[in-house]
Amino acid sequence: MKKQLLTLALATFALFSFTSSVNAQNKEGGMQFDLYHAVPPHQGLIFRAITSVSDGETVDVSILGNLGLRFQYYVKPKFALGLDLNYTKRTADVTYVGDITGLSYTDAIQQTIIRAMIRTSWEFVDSEKFHMNWANSIGYRTADWALSSTDPLFIPDTDWTGGGFPAFRTAIGMRVMFTENVGLNLEIGVGGGSVANGGLTIAL
Repeated sequence: MKKQLLTLALATFALFSFTSSVNAQNKEGGMQFDLYHAVPPHQGLIFRAITSVSDGETVDVSILGNLGLRFQYYVKPKFALGLDLNYTKRTADVTYVGDITGLSYTDAIQQTIIRAMIRTSWEFVDSEKFHMNWANSIGYRTADWALSSTDPLFIPDTDWTGGGFPAFRTAIGMRVMFTENVGLNLEIGVGGGSVANGGLTIAL
């Protein structure tokens, strides 16, 4: 029994040491930059729907993003304020045969999304090498569409001109620091881009 209590005490002490060993960058006045990309590239529900393959069509899709930059400044230990900026560009070439002419045509579809959000982050695991946080962001999103076609009968739909919308995200993130200033990040969340993203972390 004494041996078990001693083992439990040592394990508790080790866990406390691990989670309370606060990195200098996570103290008040510290800063972090996360450069990230969606994992996998974020196709989006609307873009996926309008570029779905129908009978007699072929679709070539290219996606960049979400490609983003997060910045946070620690206003006090374990709590930070910052910004989350990300960019997405999606293109698709839809090739089909015209019903009237019997000729092959290509419709080009492009969507560009930019988000800018204010972000709060609470670090609930904050050791020297490993951090976990709960982040919430709110801001603004633009979604612009460009449509063109080699079909002379093609008429662009004016409803797809884009515009501005509110943007939000809530997420759980983690960082593994290889040195005091360099590490990797991974975040899983809802809204504001892809479900998962990851990349490089720089701490100052």
